[in-house]
Amino acid sequence: MIYYMKFLSLFTLFSTILAGNKKALYLSGIPVPGLKVPVLRIFENYAANCQKKNVRDFGFDQIAQFMSMLNGEEVAKKIYNGLFHQMADIQIDQLMGKWYVAVDTAKFHPDSCPIFYFSLISKAEFSATFTSTLYANRSGEVVSYEGIGTMTGREAAGVFFNTGHPNDQCPYVPVKLGGWSIIKRRYEYMVLSTPIKYPTMVLTRDLSSFSGRYKKEVYEFLENFGFLSPIASLNTRLDFLNTTLCQQTNSLYDQMTFAFV
Repeated sequence: MIYYMKFLSLFTLFSTILAGNKKALYLSGIPVPGLKVPVLRIFENYAANCQKKNVRDFGFDQIAQFMSMLNGEEVAKKIYNGLFHQMADIQIDQLMGKWYVAVDTAKFHPDSCPIFYFSLISKAEFSATFTSTLYANRSGEVVSYEGIGTMTGREAAGVFFNTGHPNDQCPYVPVKLGGWSIIKRRYEYMVLSTPIKYPTMVLTRDLSSFSGRYKKEVYEFLENFGFLSPIASLNTRLDFLNTTLCQQTNSLYDQMTFAFV
């Protein structure tokens, strides 16, 4: 119960910042790249990157409620550590390229077998901008969505994946990277989520490899740290996609011409 109340307390800042149709405002200014900043300001930065698209929007309203109950730096730190305790500084180049979706939140993304392409637009020492292209299958037809991602600083909390999908009002942040390949110098899977651990996605470089080598490891992480059945949506569980079916579907995307792989 104590943990639940502390979790809920991570919700007050967003209601103040995002209430109604008013534009989100920084309370303490923009975080300075390369420097440690208060965790409250990190969450403010996240709030400012959310976009409300409907009058009644469950995902957005949950985020707003979540942040509206944030009542101090110490509580924010505990929630922050609960999200990013397995994350080191980010090397943005290692997150670019093609990623297959292995685990998804079906309520947010009803289309089947999604695949992402991330490509750098610009990069500096403590910042970066990249494109996000999402392809998915809808009743046999390919649909696509375009978004822009950003990195501010080196911490995972400053890396925002904006998918461009109409149901994603807030950006995703990386909460776990795994399966480091020494030969390819890249991670084989990446868990993306939000401060309320909903929605969540797991991306992988290779669907077959994920199913055979990393599925159990990822499932345990999602279950042990509250991503599998998040408090924000108690009746919702993550879906592990049919990798065999998606491998066949994803071949449609591979036949297209892309500027990167």
